[in-house]
Amino acid sequence: MAQTNELNFKGTKTSEKISENIHIFANDPSLAFFRIQEHIRKVLPPILEKRTEVLSLQSSLQGHCYDMEYGVQALKSIEKSDSYFHNIQEMIKTSIFLKQQLKYEENKKRTKRDSIYPTLVL
Repeated sequence: MAQTNELNFKGTKTSEKISENIHIFANDPSLAFFRIQEHIRKVLPPILEKRTEVLSLQSSLQGHCYDMEYGVQALKSIEKSDSYFHNIQEMIKTSIFLKQQLKYEENKKRTKRDSIYPTLVL
């Protein structure tokens, strides 16, 4: 009888272990999917937030690149206008010289008028 009880106990234990293993194998994929779903729910909001931030930064960076390209084009056009600036500089020098001549002539006429001895006109 002891052997029968022992055999029954071992048979029951073995069938419980087999049943437990079958239950684990049957539910293991759903547990894996649950863990994946749990991970996605946990990680997805920060990823979406970072994606939105990256898209915003990309848009801002693209705007800055356009501004920089515009600035480079402006500098290149200024370099091309070197001859125009040289002509303007020459015109300013000529204007200053002519202004000085006019001032000199004006001062010369004034000194003649302010003279004690007026010149006789014949």
